[in-house]
Amino acid sequence: MKIKHFILWMISLSCVAGCSKPVLPVETAPLVLPADIGPILVLVDHLPGEEDYVAKRAEQVAIGMRYFSAQTSWGYVDSEAMDEVRSASAIVYLGLNGNDPLPPNVLGRLRAARRLVVSRYHLSRLREAGIAFTHTEGGEDVLTPANALVRYKGQSFASVMPDLLSFKVQAPARVISDYSIAQSDGTQFPYIVRDGTALFINGEISFFSSDAARRGGMLTVCDALAQFFGATPSPSRPQAMLRLEDVSALTPEPQLEAIVHYLAAAHVPYGIGVIPELQVRGKTFGSLPDNRGLQKVLRWAEGNGATIVLHGLHHCCSSDGAEGYEFWDVDRNSPVSYDSADWARSTIAEGKKAEIAMGLHPQLWETPHYSGSPVDYGVVTEFFSAAWELRRPVGWLPWVLRRDQYGVMLLPEDLGYVSLDRTKTVADQMTRAKEILVCPNCVAAGFLHPATVSISDVHAYVEGLRTLGYVFVDPGQAIREYGAKK
Repeated sequence: MKIKHFILWMISLSCVAGCSKPVLPVETAPLVLPADIGPILVLVDHLPGEEDYVAKRAEQVAIGMRYFSAQTSWGYVDSEAMDEVRSASAIVYLGLNGNDPLPPNVLGRLRAARRLVVSRYHLSRLREAGIAFTHTEGGEDVLTPANALVRYKGQSFASVMPDLLSFKVQAPARVISDYSIAQSDGTQFPYIVRDGTALFINGEISFFSSDAARRGGMLTVCDALAQFFGATPSPSRPQAMLRLEDVSALTPEPQLEAIVHYLAAAHVPYGIGVIPELQVRGKTFGSLPDNRGLQKVLRWAEGNGATIVLHGLHHCCSSDGAEGYEFWDVDRNSPVSYDSADWARSTIAEGKKAEIAMGLHPQLWETPHYSGSPVDYGVVTEFFSAAWELRRPVGWLPWVLRRDQYGVMLLPEDLGYVSLDRTKTVADQMTRAKEILVCPNCVAAGFLHPATVSISDVHAYVEGLRTLGYVFVDPGQAIREYGAKK
């Protein structure tokens, strides 16, 4: 072992960021996904004038349900084929239009559901039709009282719902979660209620946003869905993941080396997003294939717990700066003008070839800034069986998708990152990780930039998750276990 490596190794074992305590190995566990429950069909109301919103919401929820099933689809509640309804293991009904009277053809479809999940409206209509929620009373739509919070498993989460339904619940129906408010007559505002083979959510089902006012309520929904669908097996301990991000020729070698040696000493498995040929408009600097020092660190990291992620070829250049978008024109909010299957195929192939030439073995894909076209994502499936990112129309994902809409396993990212200006911190990541504890089937996964964070940030991330009771998942194991065969 060279002197420099020996010193770094000793530092990682004995002291991190001024702390005299030795590095203790974290606990690890394999990723656990539940057995496939069979086809899930998402049905949705029409909302005049909001057709695009409705379609995106329904598609988004159908994709988010792919934690439970590899077969999910969506359609309109008044026109979906009855054969599709009857063959579904569960119907998830997004009742977005509270003014819809639910005509007989709609009621007939909902009556045919084996298991029925309903959100937002229509509680009393379904009860009066004898379809579901017969052990409830009321269901008036009221404005949400000020400072309403969702309560679940000892935590309280903000809510941005403008209105909700006021109703009572009688046994054997059961309130799973409620709002921290009540009417003057003592009537409670349940948030999630289970009544036999039906589940009512007095709010939204949405994988749209990680905003704090939406996140906690949706985590509660995710856990309720996992219980309702009987998602087994489930992890015995909360599960977490880590990705190091944007490793390129601009990443300081000593900083990256100290971080990966600490992670190895702590036995933390992780992913590392590598950009082979970072480009920045108007600037020239060396490429990663020419930087033997960084290559050596990356090869060492891969041999000691890291899974290599191909993070684009250039990570650029549809905008200025190192934060550029490679597959997306951020100014026009559309794919780059030269986007095509051939171009994407050539770009990805060149990036993969460059990493292999450096002695690395990329196993995952991550689109720069999570922004690409359906054409690009379709091409990714030719090279990789798994990706680690968010993909439109999903804007927030708390669990692993066994197969996304493009056919690859999708790993989540729901803790965010540490920003250069420190407006986003490890403490913020831990706040999110604590919220995620309410959903054992969800995975707490965040990322850190080795070029801009300190070793103390990495230590705080690992120790923070350890303190919260998380065990770490190896992304490489997850791919081997659940990824599509290539």
